[in-house]
Amino acid sequence: MQPRRNSLAALCVIAALGGCVTKNTARASAPPVVVDRSAQACVLSDDGFIWYRVPAGTFPPIYVRYARCGLDKLGQDPRPPLPRWSIPTGPTQTRFIATSLQQTVSLAGMQSLERLASSHHIPMTWMIGNMGYIPFASTYNAYHADNGDDVQSAYFPSLHKLIASHMPWYDPRVSIMSAGTERLIPQGLYPGEHAFWGIAWNSNGTDGTRDIGAPWGAYCADVTSYKRPQPNGGCDLLAFEWTARDLTRAYFGGREDIYSTDPDDVLHRGGFSVSAAMRYERQMVDAYAAAGQSKPNVMIVQQESHDEIFPGSAQIMDAIFSEARRDGMKAETLGEAASDARTFSAAPQAIAFPFIPGGPPMLAPATIHYHDTKAGMTFLGGQTMPSRIFRYADYPQSRFNRAIPHVPQAQMPALIGAHASGGWLTLSIYAPVAIRSGAAIWADPARTKLTGAGTMPVSRAASIIIFELKRGNNVVRYRCPQCNGTTFTYSR
Repeated sequence: MQPRRNSLAALCVIAALGGCVTKNTARASAPPVVVDRSAQACVLSDDGFIWYRVPAGTFPPIYVRYARCGLDKLGQDPRPPLPRWSIPTGPTQTRFIATSLQQTVSLAGMQSLERLASSHHIPMTWMIGNMGYIPFASTYNAYHADNGDDVQSAYFPSLHKLIASHMPWYDPRVSIMSAGTERLIPQGLYPGEHAFWGIAWNSNGTDGTRDIGAPWGAYCADVTSYKRPQPNGGCDLLAFEWTARDLTRAYFGGREDIYSTDPDDVLHRGGFSVSAAMRYERQMVDAYAAAGQSKPNVMIVQQESHDEIFPGSAQIMDAIFSEARRDGMKAETLGEAASDARTFSAAPQAIAFPFIPGGPPMLAPATIHYHDTKAGMTFLGGQTMPSRIFRYADYPQSRFNRAIPHVPQAQMPALIGAHASGGWLTLSIYAPVAIRSGAAIWADPARTKLTGAGTMPVSRAASIIIFELKRGNNVVRYRCPQCNGTTFTYSR
């Protein structure tokens, strides 16, 4: 299923608010509308089965088809508030990795990055992509001695040997596999390496790379099909993404290259001002830190040294580094993370990501991105069923210029009923085909206390349930001690 574009949703909001309300419980025409403001306290729903209470005034964006207060009471704010669950309130388990792809020589850019990173006590990982950087061996040696900086290399045996001859401390742990070229796995792994860097999450052709379907962050990849998790739950190969993304805006905007932690992406591709980019990046760092309060994750920031010299880049990098430190993220090199992240990356992963305003005009709800060894899914704020599903077992071979197809809309399951009583939540689901799927309840897990096989709290934003569906009608039932009917307080 393709992401629902905000421009179409915005048109639907205008139509709905302009006079299609006919009774107290009003229905919007398809596609669903995005709202984040109400003239009064209201109860909203996308599917008519699971409902959410929202207050008068503003709240995080949500998809709406039905409103018990009437759609004419609802509206949009161009800069909605960030949900509280996306702002860290305590210790985080997020690992922060600062990297620089070294392909075009720029000593000034290297020096700028080193000054900023070292001032925040963050070690850099310099990812050497060609022989042009070997003459700077003494610089890398000094950075390693002073800051604990690391070097990793592209997969050329001659380059590895040359680096080792100039940097005695060099320990190859991660193969650097750039965009626009085939990732040669396992041929591309130098002896001792069991990880690679370079996945571009949700990419559909940027720099010749199509990585839609691959998990975000760090994941345990299948050696024979690297865009999907390792099927048996092991971790023979750890994959790292190129740079962290705004997962919500990259999904809705279809431009993961704009909504990233690479300064020249937001400045030159996204058209952000320097001050707006600094604010946006700080909020993105906060979102990853908040996600790390409940379970560990990896946030990679990549800045090519020759891009660091562009006006504004250094200020944006400084904002990212300072916020990561303020949030208490654990700073690691890529080599350190190759061991550390392996301890948690084989488990099922889910992250809730808010809508962060700024840059190109857009309004969208939050998203949840989930993956396990069998499937990847995306859930949208206010919607119960996933908006897209990737069936990993169907794709036994990966290519850099071929995306993993998502399940066609005609095969996507649909919620056809919901009931809650006696401490149980029951969902009735129709599946056109047998499929691994899930459901999201967009309420604070601490309030709902939803439990049972396949349940997972996702930060303070939602609970998700993962299950196997047979073809036809299905009923899934879960303990929900705090469920008083099928109306929940929308997570804020």
